[in-house]
Amino acid sequence: MSLRRSKSGNRRGQTLVIAIMVMFVLAIVATIFILLVARNLSRSARMSSTDAVAAIAEAGVRYADEMLTASEDGADWRPVPDNLVATTPPDPDFEWLRPYSPTETGATGPTGGYTRFNYGQGRFLLRISYNPDPNVATSKYIKIESIGRWGIVEPTDPTTYSSGSARQRREITAFKPIGITDSTRFITNKDNRSVDVGLGVPGFATDYGRSDSSRYGVRGGPIRVNANLMWYGDLNANPSIDIFLRGIQADAPADDPTTNTHSDLIPIDIVAVAGDIKLDSDPNDDTKRVKVDLHELIRGSSGSFTDNVFHDMPASTDDDAGPTVVFDTKAGFYRDGRSVPDANKRPRGVKRIEPPLVDQPDPTNTSTRYRVLTLNSGERYHRSGGGWVNLGSLGWGKGVYIGNSGDVQNESETIFGGTTVRSDIMEEGNPRTTNWKGPYYVPPAAVITLEPDDVDAQGNHCFLITRTDSPRGRRAVWCDPSGAERPEWGATIRMPYPDPEHGRTLVGYMGNAAPTWIEGNGVIYAEGNIRIRGMLPKGMKLTIVSNANIYIDGSVLKYRDPKWKNSSTDAYRGADSTGGLALLARENVIVNTTQFFSPLNTIGADDYGTDSLTGGNSSHVVVRNSPDSRVRWGFEFGPYESENGTVPTNWMWFVRHSGEYGPAYINAWLNPGNTSPNWGILPLAASLGPTGLPPFVYGVGDPNFGPGLPPGAGVGSAFACNVFDLGAMSAAIYSAPGVPNILQIALDDGNYSRSNYWMGGMAVLPMDVRIEAIIYAQEGSFFVIPGYWLNPDPGDTDRAHRPPGVDPRFPLYGEPADIRIVVDGAVSENLPASISDVEKWMMKWGRIPATIGSTNFDTAHPGEGISFLYDDHVGWPLDDTNHQPVRVDAYGRALPLTPKLPVSGSLVYFGDVM
Repeated sequence: MSLRRSKSGNRRGQTLVIAIMVMFVLAIVATIFILLVARNLSRSARMSSTDAVAAIAEAGVRYADEMLTASEDGADWRPVPDNLVATTPPDPDFEWLRPYSPTETGATGPTGGYTRFNYGQGRFLLRISYNPDPNVATSKYIKIESIGRWGIVEPTDPTTYSSGSARQRREITAFKPIGITDSTRFITNKDNRSVDVGLGVPGFATDYGRSDSSRYGVRGGPIRVNANLMWYGDLNANPSIDIFLRGIQADAPADDPTTNTHSDLIPIDIVAVAGDIKLDSDPNDDTKRVKVDLHELIRGSSGSFTDNVFHDMPASTDDDAGPTVVFDTKAGFYRDGRSVPDANKRPRGVKRIEPPLVDQPDPTNTSTRYRVLTLNSGERYHRSGGGWVNLGSLGWGKGVYIGNSGDVQNESETIFGGTTVRSDIMEEGNPRTTNWKGPYYVPPAAVITLEPDDVDAQGNHCFLITRTDSPRGRRAVWCDPSGAERPEWGATIRMPYPDPEHGRTLVGYMGNAAPTWIEGNGVIYAEGNIRIRGMLPKGMKLTIVSNANIYIDGSVLKYRDPKWKNSSTDAYRGADSTGGLALLARENVIVNTTQFFSPLNTIGADDYGTDSLTGGNSSHVVVRNSPDSRVRWGFEFGPYESENGTVPTNWMWFVRHSGEYGPAYINAWLNPGNTSPNWGILPLAASLGPTGLPPFVYGVGDPNFGPGLPPGAGVGSAFACNVFDLGAMSAAIYSAPGVPNILQIALDDGNYSRSNYWMGGMAVLPMDVRIEAIIYAQEGSFFVIPGYWLNPDPGDTDRAHRPPGVDPRFPLYGEPADIRIVVDGAVSENLPASISDVEKWMMKWGRIPATIGSTNFDTAHPGEGISFLYDDHVGWPLDDTNHQPVRVDAYGRALPLTPKLPVSGSLVYFGDVM
């Protein structure tokens, strides 16, 4: 019994041990299970937070994108930096919210400069930067950096400092282009039409940029097209298109360590086409096609350039001929939009960049950005004798508003045909409108004259605005800063610039007796057309916007030091690197060549007529024997530029004129006044007139005023074409860039028989017209008005047999005048003008002959004509003297060249930190 009992007890003990061991194993398993569940829950929570902070970071980018696009500031928008100082306990975001500095100091550093925004249950830290550097192509873009973090932090509540994980965050970077500052030519194709757009001109050779052999130094010619690009040119030229693109060597390990050489290049300028690149060809012989040469200008360590030339660049469509890819991007300098790699396995795939909008709605969608910046930018004031008014609507806000809504050119259709701006400007003397007045195209517009040195008693730099519209049936009337109408001022006002750096000081503002300072935002906005010419004051930055068209009447210049000489060979021809101008039109931007010599008088319906030349198409202005009928013209010279010519030292006055029914005796003045010799009157007849007549009386159509003038020449439609040497007459001509000249003609009031005087066209030659601006035509195109030939007589083409009364130095029919147009800035447009329109204006402005007339009279711009150059200060606005940004905000952050620019609707990169 005892043995049986002992075995039973042992079994009970073993059972207990086994039970304990099983319980222990179960406890371990349970613990592991609990730990796994806890870890998975923690991981799930962490992953959820990771997704959440990524979404928060993306929200920060979207917020910045919206503010850059729609806020008043546009491309200038920046959040106010928090600029924290060290605290105890430390702010969890101090690393990013401390002040920015390029080097680490502890209290400041390169990670600083962010602004914190609480968002939902987290926060994003946001930094917007624009750091122009000519060695970094992407520095033209606005950089958006957003950091998403979990938890809300209130600076006034230190208990929130521990919310969320101290290490958990997501950093996202995006780049937003301005677009209109990036390229020599930017074809936006706003409506994304499937079209081939043309650059170049049939029969002409075209350069984009300047070579390293230019007397004025290298200039890049970047191009961007949101469509297929068709190159046009001279099919017999080799090449007909030259494109100069700058680049640098890649900062990478040497490909060949034995020679320490590099083969990788980084483009600074590129041709980027979001479609195919095509080459125009002879329809009868497709082997004869436009030849494009690509010049890679690689800058070395010494600053000099090496020109790597690639001849006969292929077309995208060359790949369609067979299985082998032949298109070559040449290290990324010349890219199309095809998704396949090029012949060297380099990417192509250019994507569309959405264009900026001049009429971008503001965030409330109740107005537009530029109306908010001008129309609504003043103080509300109850003016004496009237109601409440926003002084911005009268031109006295932070920006300048011009309410000329009647100065528009709407398209029309009649039984006799329709009228568009394009048809009006391209058809000289178009009878369907009243805008052609003799040889001059005078559109309805507010006229802006930029003045560089006009300073009022309060120290404001001023410019001129002339209104020509008649709102509500009466002539436009300007108001003073108190809101009171000032009809005695007439149509023209001397308006202080809305200086974005210094503001403007106004007398009588809101009825104040003392001068009052108000902020300036650098924006001028007009509801209708604008006409513009002149020169900016030193350091001035302006953005001028039209809700219709902008007409450029002559040179539009940055400031020039009066000591600068045309003989200089500096790259930017003396331009002030600290100034800048943007001309933004909702419709078209048009160079009005008929206004290079601009009538300062109002030309009425009875003051002009057609010449009725057989086979010709020309017209004239009538000058009568009355003081009011005197005609005055204004003109100015741009800085001289020519690769082949000689700097001019003398100027000639070319004039085509006649007496109406008999000889007309005229006087002419150049810059009349007591500072000019003989009060500015020109001795036109000093060597030609009959003895006994004063030298300042010239008889147009009088056979005594020759030489060799037969009876009848110079009368009626038989126009005389004279050339007067202004140097020989010691005329007081102002040849310095941007200085205005005035030329006046009147019938002599002596006792000579008189007839009305017909003036059919005139020019003071040689001349340079330079346009230094960011140019944008949102819905339309960049145009050049061809205008009439200086010599419109189709019978005057034989050098050996000139018509009676024509000076042998006068251009023949079909010879362009010696006037060179240079556009130096950046030109953006919806779609370029049709090739036929471009051909028409290039005939008159595209190629100046080496000599004109029948005496081999040398020109100052042989073989040259209208040219487009990219101004590096547009994309990289740095002062040439100290290489510092020319515009900064209140916190020292760099800004684009001109104020409040619109930005592209695209982001060119959106992703993790680069």
